[in-house]
Amino acid sequence: MKTSPLLVYLSVMFVSALVISNVIANHLLQFGPFTVDAGTLTFPFIYILSDVISEVYGYKWSRRIAWTSLAVNAVFALLIIIIVRLPQPETYDGIYFATALSNSWRIVVASLVAFCIGDLVDDKIFRYFREKNRVKYGGKENMRGFAFRALTSSLAGHILDSAIFVLIAFAPWAFLPATWLTWDAVPGMIFLNICLKWAYEWAVIPITFKVAKWVGTKEENAV
Repeated sequence: MKTSPLLVYLSVMFVSALVISNVIANHLLQFGPFTVDAGTLTFPFIYILSDVISEVYGYKWSRRIAWTSLAVNAVFALLIIIIVRLPQPETYDGIYFATALSNSWRIVVASLVAFCIGDLVDDKIFRYFREKNRVKYGGKENMRGFAFRALTSSLAGHILDSAIFVLIAFAPWAFLPATWLTWDAVPGMIFLNICLKWAYEWAVIPITFKVAKWVGTKEENAV
């Protein structure tokens, strides 16, 4: 079975972006009175890729790539847990590595749950409006309404994703390892996560539209 080179590139970018987001999410940033994890700055890119893949290749491919990304991140979390517990040379101090990524397993678990739900809802809503658009124009594929369905579906995904992620990854639950946040900071972190992600997508929606159109044209010409 022949696979589109463009789809391979987009898939690699999608998986890589999710892994990168989970690594840098160990670092916290301060915006005025609000705290936010650094992964928030790269995570909208994942939803943009998801919208492009859904628009051009359809719902099934979007879900396949999403599940592959979740599997890779699960392996990443497992490796971190194993590595920090393996014997180390006496001349090597692994405390910095352990400190930097000590919360990674919790972040990855949070990302797996949050992304699974958030991206699923994003894809479902995007697919609904895409199919509605096809019916409206006699079953023909077109880019009309792309910005609306991309931004609407992403907002729903961001709300669920941000709330679930922060509550699992950073909320100071008594039965989980200590984090740097207090309960007072959690609502603000969720709110800022949602605002930053959606504002980012609003800013780059013209680029997202052009990328989706370009990829769609390339794939049509390749047939």
